[in-house]
Amino acid sequence: MRRFSCTVIALAFAAMPAAALAQRADDNATTSAEDAFGTSIGGEQIGIYNPNYVRGFSAAEAGNIRLDGLYIDQQASFTDRVIAGLQMRVGLSAQGYPFPAPTGIADYDLRKPGMKRLLSVSGRVGPFGTKVLELDGQLPVTDRLSIGAGYGIFSDRNHTGGSADFRTMALIARWEPVDGVEITPFWSRIGIHDEELPPLLLTAGDHLPPRIERVKRLGQKWAANEGETINAGIATTTRHGDWTLKAGAFRSILDLDRQHTQLFLNVRPDGAADEVVIAEPGRRSASTSGEVRLSRRIEDGPRLHMLHLSLKGRDRSRTYGGGREIFVGNHPIEDPVIFPEPVSVFGPKTRDTVRQWTVGVAYEGRWKNVGEVSVGLQKTDYRKRVFGPGVPVVTTKDAPLLLNATAAVHASPSLAFYGGYTQGLEESPVAPGHAVNRDEAPPAIRTRQVDAGLRWSITPAIRLVAGVFEVRKPFYSLDTARVFRQLGNVRHRGAEFSLSGQVAPGLTAIAGTALIDATLSGDAVDSGLVGKKPVASFGRLSTAVLDYRPTFAPAVSVDVVVESTSDRVASVDGKLVIPARAIASVGGRYRFKLGKAPATLRVQLANIANKFGWANGSSGIYLYNFPRRLTATLTTDFG
Repeated sequence: MRRFSCTVIALAFAAMPAAALAQRADDNATTSAEDAFGTSIGGEQIGIYNPNYVRGFSAAEAGNIRLDGLYIDQQASFTDRVIAGLQMRVGLSAQGYPFPAPTGIADYDLRKPGMKRLLSVSGRVGPFGTKVLELDGQLPVTDRLSIGAGYGIFSDRNHTGGSADFRTMALIARWEPVDGVEITPFWSRIGIHDEELPPLLLTAGDHLPPRIERVKRLGQKWAANEGETINAGIATTTRHGDWTLKAGAFRSILDLDRQHTQLFLNVRPDGAADEVVIAEPGRRSASTSGEVRLSRRIEDGPRLHMLHLSLKGRDRSRTYGGGREIFVGNHPIEDPVIFPEPVSVFGPKTRDTVRQWTVGVAYEGRWKNVGEVSVGLQKTDYRKRVFGPGVPVVTTKDAPLLLNATAAVHASPSLAFYGGYTQGLEESPVAPGHAVNRDEAPPAIRTRQVDAGLRWSITPAIRLVAGVFEVRKPFYSLDTARVFRQLGNVRHRGAEFSLSGQVAPGLTAIAGTALIDATLSGDAVDSGLVGKKPVASFGRLSTAVLDYRPTFAPAVSVDVVVESTSDRVASVDGKLVIPARAIASVGGRYRFKLGKAPATLRVQLANIANKFGWANGSSGIYLYNFPRRLTATLTTDFG
């Protein structure tokens, strides 16, 4: 599901004990967050970054996903049935990885079953009439083996009036055959039925679309998606003395039986547009990937040395294309036209394959109260082949040597300064649904990043992280013929700040800001095809969260979230912008007992002022924001 919905998602926005991870009534992203750079637990996400937006780029598109710290070539969305939480790793928090990535790392934790019988039941109503029922259970079989299973039913309604039915299911086990060895196999599936994705709008000139009614379905009812996603694999950890061996093998599949993209092209200020539906005969993306990493720990008094040897690889195959454009007509967007679904005659499909192997060696040195240093070297072998209908096979190869180096100096027990340099070979963005060459994935791109900053423990409970960064990549977008291709290079230079911790008894605060200066260069800029500022870029993104659980009434907590952005570039010359806006949300939790079972009622009212605004993508598409919405969730843990 990740590949066909990541554009929409992007537009719209320390280990824990295994037993604790399975207890969903205690889920709280705010109180669990290490910083303001992005944390997700129990379906709630806070922070300035997420897998689809890190320092102005997408970690998911770049392929920088980790599962229990191991490399996975993710093709489909994970389900909460097997995922306990997510932490975004950038700056200093990414230095704990032997091989960091220029676009940051999205680090997912598996929901490992604990050694206690437990059934978690969660029901949610809202927003927009959505109804959800989730069941997650765990059962100890022996003192070394526990199993878990989950099932979810989602009757979903999105903020553009579309609907979908999802079924999520998973099996997972945690086995410790001997001391020091942990084996975690898992399997998960998401069934996708009649998914109506939000329509995408493209204007006829340098103007914003007119304001339209939200939560109203625009487009054809038959323009829906059908299919499934599967994520499965096994992760293992073996510890023996000073040696640690971590290994994982994973299979990730997105398989769509039918697919549609709803478009409104040439939108004019009066609201009229050309309605077009892209119908495709389904597509499939499947990847087998994994990593084996051997680490040696050497203690030398106050100094600790770590040596890492890693081998990771992937074998991916994608089948796509063969679609056709269906012209519905020119009409006002808000005056729907019922157009019978035509019998589509599809064309031949395109297939591409990627095989990549990477071997790496890294060193980490930590000197207590003095500092840290790390250096890593990776050699990767990348080959991509594209089998297009009626054309010769196109083969792309690359074999770069990639360097990463970081250092941190502890100026005092509470203050540390850090810096780092990282090179990468990352996935390029996939051509969007409204491109002529939609779904086409260009070859992997070479990227690099430089960053530096500080971490200051203001008090034992409050921490400030501040940093600066520069990331450089090739830039892909649509040209005037709607062909998705490289148009130049992009540089994101900026600063990021995070303040987190318990500022008073029962009061947790998370605040973060990213300041980004995005600049384009290359022939397309010189010719005027694109401007110096990428479309959809903005200079500031901020979030602030307060969660208060009074000591005199611990059963109750209230929270406030404020998210804001600066003006967003909406035209090639940079003169047209989407105005800055701030969105506030309020919520609360009430903890009580259902019999002997702990339960939590979570209620949140988001966008309380019901502010309207547009979001846009680098290829020029528009999608309006979420209106005011109410969500209520009841979660109970039966032991």
